[in-house]
Amino acid sequence: METKNLPKPTAEIVKEYDELVRQMQEKEKAHENTDAIVDRLNELMAPYDWFNEEFTDPATGKKGQKTVAGEVVVPALFDEFAQHYNYTFNPRLPVSACKDGKWGIVKGDGSGEVLCEFKFDYIENIFPYSLYLAKWGGEKDHFGVIDLKGDIICPNILASYSDWKVNAIIAIKADGKCGVIDGNTHLCVLPEYDDIESSPDDFIVFRKDGVEGYITDQGEFVTKQQYEEDENCDADYFLNCMAD
Repeated sequence: METKNLPKPTAEIVKEYDELVRQMQEKEKAHENTDAIVDRLNELMAPYDWFNEEFTDPATGKKGQKTVAGEVVVPALFDEFAQHYNYTFNPRLPVSACKDGKWGIVKGDGSGEVLCEFKFDYIENIFPYSLYLAKWGGEKDHFGVIDLKGDIICPNILASYSDWKVNAIIAIKADGKCGVIDGNTHLCVLPEYDDIESSPDDFIVFRKDGVEGYITDQGEFVTKQQYEEDENCDADYFLNCMAD
């Protein structure tokens, strides 16, 4: 999500970008061709750094964030930020910020309204979901997952995670075991399985002690044998990697 040492777009470039976005939205509503507009937008995006930038209040030394258009999305009330969002995607997403040594989450609409109290050791967004990697309780080697309000989705036992890029499934690992988090529903399947396997046209297969099965939307493990023998098993109720 971070930049590659590119120059910031000028005010004129930002103005042209905004106008092109407006034109594209109008053409999309009218079901007109937008190829030329998309091409020009791509030309504008490639050579510039469109990420929000920090600014400092000279009176307090506190930091805030503003977009490349100059809009303040986070007031200068904080000490540090984990990430900066992109103007070409959504620059007003909630922001994880540090204040007085503790991390929380605030709105990205300029208000600075607190969504998650400043009580964590570290917070970082798991983009593009409304989920956050977090550390707390002095734990340095592992992390957990929280939602926008700071409610714990997964305890701080994790060693790693990876976004499968399919159906909002996030793979998680701890102590050599595997699990998943559904990025849409926030269902957490704790890492207690030996292996998991995805298929673009099938359910996610979970393996434990030599037994294979699936996970329902309630987090229940159902063996393949149970699924095949139970006529009441509904395919819609199992975690899968099919396109939404």
